[in-house]
Amino acid sequence: MGTPPTTWGGVPFLSVILDEIDSSLLLSALKPPPPKSGRTGRPPHPALALWHSYVISFLLNLPHTNALIRRLEDEPSLRDLCGFIGQLPHRTTFNRFIQRLSHHGSLVEAALADITGRLRELLPGLGNEVAVDSTAVRTHSNPNRKTISDPEARWGVKNSAKSKEGGKEYFFGYKVHMVADVTYGIPLAQVVTAGNRSDSPVLPDVMKRAETPYDWWNPKVAIADRGYDSSTNHTWLDARGVIPVIHIRQTKTKLHDGIYAKEGIPTCLGGVPMEFVETDSATGQHLYICREGGCHLKSLKKGGVLYCDSEVWEDPSHNLRLFGRIRRGSLEWKDHYRKRQAIERVFKSTKESRRLERHCVRGLRQIKLHALMSTLTFTATALVWVLAGEWEWMRWMVRQVA
Repeated sequence: MGTPPTTWGGVPFLSVILDEIDSSLLLSALKPPPPKSGRTGRPPHPALALWHSYVISFLLNLPHTNALIRRLEDEPSLRDLCGFIGQLPHRTTFNRFIQRLSHHGSLVEAALADITGRLRELLPGLGNEVAVDSTAVRTHSNPNRKTISDPEARWGVKNSAKSKEGGKEYFFGYKVHMVADVTYGIPLAQVVTAGNRSDSPVLPDVMKRAETPYDWWNPKVAIADRGYDSSTNHTWLDARGVIPVIHIRQTKTKLHDGIYAKEGIPTCLGGVPMEFVETDSATGQHLYICREGGCHLKSLKKGGVLYCDSEVWEDPSHNLRLFGRIRRGSLEWKDHYRKRQAIERVFKSTKESRRLERHCVRGLRQIKLHALMSTLTFTATALVWVLAGEWEWMRWMVRQVA
């Protein structure tokens, strides 16, 4: 795609992104207290400059505070952009600011919701079709030591094509559970848990997380992999008018004692998967018949009745998990499920270009802030690309924006 633009109307993109993030409430909460009477010394560094530098560390994908300080020391224009005058703050000043900021995660979420709401006005249908998934975020702690510096972290496991252990990848840390729009690849809400938390029970939590800030929240389809496959999740989504498109869990035997084959296809009495014919537009029921020519039981009779069934109607409302409002395994179902890759691209981009896994923090509260900042800077960058008319760069986020 070539090299992305670094300015917009002569203004550096970094500056434009900082301007688009409404941090007024956050900065008001972070305003340092007035100095005590008679106290001397240098005035504290402004919260705005510290906030801008922290945001920039994500935009430039810097791994830690020392890397940020080195970058500020080497680039006077970057110091000016942040708002620092004179000597830069010490590393401990940055770290104390981040610690204070972690107690105001709700205000960071409010700034993120504002950005997402503006994108909703610019991107037709944002949030109509969403995907839910999770990704691992390791803690900055060694789990093999006798005393673990992050007692809230837990061992977890994720499926990984890169792993040599049967597709399983083990990690020590946390999980970021996210719901994202699949049309535009925009994150919409997230929940952070310990690494050992199963994905399936978190689906309602992460979906409800988007209800509070967005009065327009009304998804039509929710897509997820087999880690979210449960009757509870199907029923929960369907009750809210959301069509679940969730991959079914693999089983060693046929479903329901051999009545159904893989992906919920009913079998005839001979144990052969039946063929789909049609879906009744009035009732939503799916019609299946025995395959052409029948099975090995077709010619057997007992009392004049054929052993092999000729047809069967399956009602999705009786078993949403197996059949679904959109018939499982149909071309329409597969087209929807294929879009799940959008949320995987979001995770890949936030890890490679918005430092989701590049950090030196421990503890659930700190990891929550770090994940929020990664998503905030990702989404703010997308907003600027859209405002600039650079749609392709909105879809393919870059490592650096300046």
